[in-house]
Amino acid sequence: MKRSFRIFTLSLLTILTIVLLTAQTTTTTTGAKKPKTVRISTDYVEQKGDQIYYKGKVFASIEEDKTTIKTTEMYVRKVGDKWQLVEVPVKSDFSFDGGTAVADRMTYNIDQRTGTLTNSTVNMIDTKSKENITIVSESLNFDLEADIYSGTKKSGVNITKGSVSAVAERFEYYKKTGELRLYGSVVINDTKNKIKMTASDAVVFTEKDEIKANNVNIEMTLD
Repeated sequence: MKRSFRIFTLSLLTILTIVLLTAQTTTTTTGAKKPKTVRISTDYVEQKGDQIYYKGKVFASIEEDKTTIKTTEMYVRKVGDKWQLVEVPVKSDFSFDGGTAVADRMTYNIDQRTGTLTNSTVNMIDTKSKENITIVSESLNFDLEADIYSGTKKSGVNITKGSVSAVAERFEYYKKTGELRLYGSVVINDTKNKIKMTASDAVVFTEKDEIKANNVNIEMTLD
């Protein structure tokens, strides 16, 4: 009897979680609020007030955002009257429209489609060149609505796209326009054109890998 009651309670909490997330999580699209459906499978769930805790084999998907999260621990918290803040305190695999990421920790705001990745490696397809771009950073902020990514790393953010690799203290990547902005102790290495550059700051236009930079030193290899 007790075993049956525990199974019933767990099932009820899971159903309640899905109902709450489906009913109350919304986003703004062309001036109107539209509901989002968050689907979560897990080994264990526990709800206390404005927080739901998931543990085990946790898999979450948001079809409208084209995002998924795979991890072993996750919290979903209310902000106001909406279940919208996702916090993952352990390693996770995160996929989004056009890219994937592996991070030690992450947060994601379902309503705003923004978040932060800690100690992450991100892979995505550059909109302009159609090449893969890889970004390794300590802290990376992302806005999936605007397709803007920015981040830092004390030893230098590492970015690779095709034959071009770059290291900088800080970066901003505007995926829609194909602009990669680099700041602080910038090193750019273009193996195709056999050019190595150091600069205080630089902009890489990703469609053709064209570069503008300040306070520059260039080393060229001539055959």
